[in-house]
Amino acid sequence: MHYESTLFRLLGGLLFYSPSSNNGSTILQAFAEQDDDLLKNIAALAHAVNSDELESDHFHLLQGSGDMPCPPWGSAYLDKENALFGSSTLQYREFTRQQGFACDTGMREPEDHIGLMLMLVSILLEQDNKAAAHELFTQHLMPFAPFMLESMQQHAKTDFYQQLAAYTLAWLTIYCEEQQLEIVNRHNYWQEA
Repeated sequence: MHYESTLFRLLGGLLFYSPSSNNGSTILQAFAEQDDDLLKNIAALAHAVNSDELESDHFHLLQGSGDMPCPPWGSAYLDKENALFGSSTLQYREFTRQQGFACDTGMREPEDHIGLMLMLVSILLEQDNKAAAHELFTQHLMPFAPFMLESMQQHAKTDFYQQLAAYTLAWLTIYCEEQQLEIVNRHNYWQEA
C-alpha cells in the first residue's frame, strides 16, 4: 500500500507542479532514485529536454488558459457546458468536504485537477481509507482521466509528457483492475465539443 500511495502522490505532483518548480524538481529527483526503470526513464526524459520547452509543454497541457487540448480538470469533461467550477466540481467539492478536506492551492482554479485528485488518493490510502479513495476513483477521477491522459499523450510536444501520460494511464488502469473497481459511466461532454 505504501508504494501505491507514494506513486499516486508523485504522479499527481508531476501533473500539477511545473517541472522546474521546487516541488517538481524534488519529485523528478525521487523518480531518478527509484528502483523502477520506468520512473528513472521519465526523470531522464525531463532532464534531456530544454527547460523552456518543458515549461511550455506543462503550461500548454496542464496549466494554461484558453484553448487547451486536454484540460486537466474533470469539470471540463463531466460538466454539460464544459464549464470549470461546474456541477461536477461542486459534486467533487462535496466529496472532499465529507472526507474532511478543503483544497486551497492559492490559485483560482477548480480543485478537480487530475494532479490534485491523485495526491488526494495518496492521502486517503495513507489514512487507510480505501473506501473513500475508491469512491474518488470510480465517481470522479476515472470517468474523465483515461480520455484526458490519452489526449495529453497525443498533444504533448515533449517525450517527457507523452511518457508521463502513458505511464499514469497504465498505472491507473492496473490499479482499477487489481482493485476490481467499477467505474461510474458518466457522459464525457468534451468529446462532443
